[in-house]
Amino acid sequence: MLFKNKNNLKLNATINSIRAILGLIFPLITFPYSSRILGPVSLGKVNFSQSIVNYFAIIAALGISTYGIREAAKIKDNKIKLTQLFKEIFTINIISTISAYLLLFISIFLIPKFHEYRNLIIIFSCSLLFTTIGVEWLYTALEEFIYIALRSFIFQILSMILLFSFVKSSDDILIYAGIAVFSSVGSNICNFVHLRKYIIINQKIKLEIKKHIKPIFILFSMTVAISIYTLLDTSMLGFLSNDEQVGFYSAATKINKLVVSVIASALTVLLPRLSYYISKKDNDSFTSLLSKSFNVTILLALPCTIGLSLVAKPTILLFCGLKYSDAIPVMKIMNPIILAISISNLIGVQMFMPLGKEKITLYSVLIGAVSNFILNYILIPIYGALGAAIATLTAESSVTIFQFIFARKYFIWNKILPNIFQSIIATIFMSIVVFFVSETLQNSISSLFISIIIGIIIYGTVLILFRNTLLMDLLQKRKKNEI
Repeated sequence: MLFKNKNNLKLNATINSIRAILGLIFPLITFPYSSRILGPVSLGKVNFSQSIVNYFAIIAALGISTYGIREAAKIKDNKIKLTQLFKEIFTINIISTISAYLLLFISIFLIPKFHEYRNLIIIFSCSLLFTTIGVEWLYTALEEFIYIALRSFIFQILSMILLFSFVKSSDDILIYAGIAVFSSVGSNICNFVHLRKYIIINQKIKLEIKKHIKPIFILFSMTVAISIYTLLDTSMLGFLSNDEQVGFYSAATKINKLVVSVIASALTVLLPRLSYYISKKDNDSFTSLLSKSFNVTILLALPCTIGLSLVAKPTILLFCGLKYSDAIPVMKIMNPIILAISISNLIGVQMFMPLGKEKITLYSVLIGAVSNFILNYILIPIYGALGAAIATLTAESSVTIFQFIFARKYFIWNKILPNIFQSIIATIFMSIVVFFVSETLQNSISSLFISIIIGIIIYGTVLILFRNTLLMDLLQKRKKNEI
């Protein structure tokens, strides 16, 4: 049974990573097109509108996603109990979504700044309802990652076809917004249709909502604090600067956010499994899996952080065009958040949630939120997008450091420190070569792709010379499969 669980976890991690990589590839195909067609100003309008809707999405979601995954994972083998839990959480979610819509429409009419963006905000707000009825948290708790990946792939393909077919100029900004929402809406409708497979729809039960309120609102408080420093940069740029600066900032953060999402998706599969280990009081399996996951995080995030900084110029010029040249220094400043967010996601969500230590995560994100707001308020009027980048990097770093102080005792350090050392040395060798390649080649396309290929080869080669345990384990498994 344990062997099967380990295999399932590896399969789920692989599937989720493939899903995340596809989620990376599609934007890499579509973003160069949309950024050039829309231009910095229209792109800024889109991202500002999305950031506003996201505040109300927080109210709609409460802390339900993380809480639902954790609680459903504990009872996923009992369909009756799972149905009870689902109906209770879903009821809370419906109430919170209705409340979010009421507040959103009141804000549209009362806040003058929103009048210009009203149509965009209304279009993006469609995602609130469909995210609620999509109950993605249930499918994640049940580890239905093959279904999630296949569904996401289909709707990403459809969205890409629609984008290239109907968005032809900056005047098509509303069409672009509708297509951006389409993928999420379609995926969530599929989720809702398939609910009968996992839930007893007609089961009559007495709802016990009250017991969920306190833990959900603790997570909600944490989500609010996190969102302040993840959304505040874009919305404060819109209020304190202009749409063009929002466009530069959005372009600069697009790539590193995609990389973060790939790493985060690989780690998403951990929460239900770690929650299961805690419920069974299997502390050895918990700490072992956690330490291995930390190694994977460092192995992936460190070279991405340094590598993207070295190829920031060709990346922006290739994917966004010359109009976005002001985004290059912004991207260089922002890239370290890849490492910071990857570590804080592992600790704050995948680790502290199963342990029931949400309050530590809450305190850390409150520190990040306050520092981000203060720095944004000071720096954005002076430096625009560059100031927002400095504020966000400072906030993310403070969150990670605070969480790490409380988390360090749970890791098996004799398994982690050698991996960190090897990753640092491999990254140094990779960086030296990539720097000379990017400085020598003037063509953006050749510079970027040659740098990436050579960087991966050098990084991997150095790790093999060190006989890195993670990499050697992967190579041995591939060799056995071939045999």
